[in-house]
Amino acid sequence: MRLWRRNRAAAVRPESEPLADDVPAGEAVVVFLHIPKCGGTSLHEWLGRHAAPGTLSPERNRLPDIVPAERVRSMQTHRVFSGHFDVLDLRHFPRPQHRFTVFRDPIDRIVSLYDFWRAHYPAHIEADDLIGPRLASSMTFEEFLTGPDRRIVPDLDNTIVRTFTGLIRSSEPFEDAERSLAEATRFVASLDHVGHVEHLEDTASWLGSEFGVEGPVDLARVNVRGDWDEAILRNVERTVLSDTARELIEPLVTLDRRLIDQFTG
Repeated sequence: MRLWRRNRAAAVRPESEPLADDVPAGEAVVVFLHIPKCGGTSLHEWLGRHAAPGTLSPERNRLPDIVPAERVRSMQTHRVFSGHFDVLDLRHFPRPQHRFTVFRDPIDRIVSLYDFWRAHYPAHIEADDLIGPRLASSMTFEEFLTGPDRRIVPDLDNTIVRTFTGLIRSSEPFEDAERSLAEATRFVASLDHVGHVEHLEDTASWLGSEFGVEGPVDLARVNVRGDWDEAILRNVERTVLSDTARELIEPLVTLDRRLIDQFTG
């Protein structure tokens, strides 16, 4: 599998970002754009073991559209960021940034998400009012894919392209799919590393070079489907795609697959 390694000198600045003159200069921070169900928890725990104490930001999820100045200032004290961030979140982190992400086959990602959501115990779903797990637990996979509830559209409909264009914040359909794909492609080409879930050790090795960690890669795979040990999760039978499901899922992954194919193959 070919994995992308960017030539930093040839990077293209995403259109959504400010110019370098608009942001403070300093020591580079590491930013992991963790796409859900792409092996990111294993890498997050690696970062937790190797980042200097106090440098890993507690932020783990996409930030609101408007972030209070005090919260932004608190983020400036951290040097490592790892979470379900999108392209717009990068505005609030210190600069310069060494950014990376990890891809996964988009069909596998959606199947894994469905299984993860329905693995949540009903009591936890109700206690925390979890929309995705509630829907997944009450539907077959085919029903889950058919005209998905608007509240989970960003989680299903070409989520990776949405993440790298900021459209992850909307449940609306793509106005111009080709334009969105081109924008996402430009952004991914600007990243310092793009890995694949099947080769997480390669990403850990790249991180080792960023952190000056020598020796064998000590990556432990965690949050693996079928091997959950959290109190809120039960192990469920893996979903097997029917022919009907394969037809239904195709429109939800077409853009993501085209994006991924440009950087892995």
